[in-house]
Amino acid sequence: MADYLVSIVITTYRRPEQIVQAVQCALKQTCAHEIIVVDDNGRGNEFQKQTEEMLSGYMDKVTYLVNEVNSGPSFGRNRGLEAAKGKYITFLDDDDEIDPDKLKKQADLMEELGEAYSGCCCGYVKYLSETNMHTGGETVSGDVWPYILGRMYYPGSGSNLLCRSDVLRACGGYDESMRHFEDYEMMGRLLKGYRMAYVPERLLTIHYEVRERVPSYADLVSYDDLYFAKIADSLNTLPAGQKKKIMQTAALERWRYALPRKETADARRNMKKEQVGVLMFLRYGLYLADRVIRKKSYGFKPF
Repeated sequence: MADYLVSIVITTYRRPEQIVQAVQCALKQTCAHEIIVVDDNGRGNEFQKQTEEMLSGYMDKVTYLVNEVNSGPSFGRNRGLEAAKGKYITFLDDDDEIDPDKLKKQADLMEELGEAYSGCCCGYVKYLSETNMHTGGETVSGDVWPYILGRMYYPGSGSNLLCRSDVLRACGGYDESMRHFEDYEMMGRLLKGYRMAYVPERLLTIHYEVRERVPSYADLVSYDDLYFAKIADSLNTLPAGQKKKIMQTAALERWRYALPRKETADARRNMKKEQVGVLMFLRYGLYLADRVIRKKSYGFKPF
C-alpha cells in the first residue's frame, strides 16, 4: 500500500440497490484509502432507510453521512470534502464502476508529476444503453483549462477525476447552487493555474443506461445560461478568439440537442447570434460523424 491516502466520496440518491456495488469497487482499490458515503435521500426517507440497510454490513468500513434533506450532488460532495482526510480525493457516482488499480495509478502519476498538476483523468467505457457502448477518446493533458471552460474536454463522468484535496478546498469545492454542469464549473476553478494529468488506460465504467430523466430543450438552455453566467469572469480572461470559438461551440452543441427535440428554429437563431460559419459547422458535423462511427466520446476542439 502506498503512503498517501485517497478519499473516495460516494454520493447516493434513490439508488439503494446500487450503492453496495459502488462501495465494493471502492473497497477493492489497491492504494491506501478511506470511503465516505453521503446519503442525499433525506433522513428518514424510505430510500435513506433502504440505503442504510444495504450498507449495514459495511458500516465498519465506511463513514456514512446522512443529509437531513435532499440537497443536491454539489452539497453532498462538499460535505464529503469537508470530512475527507486524504491528500487526494475522488467523487464516485453510485452507478459507476472503477477498476481496482484506478486510483493508485492516478495518484502515482500525480506524485510523479508534482504540484503543478491538480487533477488526473483516465480512459473509460461508457454504456449509453445495454447495447450501445462508447469508449473514451479524450487523451489531451497538460494545460486543458480553456477546454474545460468550453466544456470541450470530456472526462465522461465526475467519477473520472482524481484531484488534490488542498487545491479543491482552496478553490471553494463545488458550487451548491448548480445541479448541472457543476463538474465543469468546479474543474474550471480547480485547473486555473494548474495542469491535468492523464492515465492512458480504461479504468472507469460509466453507466448512463440507468439514468432515467431526459431533460427538455428549455431545461438544457437554462443549464447552459447558468453555466456561462457562472464562468463569465474566467471566460473574459481568455484571448478573444478562444472565447468566440467557445461560444460558437456551445451554440453548435445547443443545435445538436435541439434536433431530436424539434427546437431547431431557436438553435439556428443562437448559431446566427454567435456567428457560426459554414466551415465551423462542417467541422462540427465531421466531428459528430467520427464519434458515431468510431463510438468514441471526446470533445470538439476548434482551437
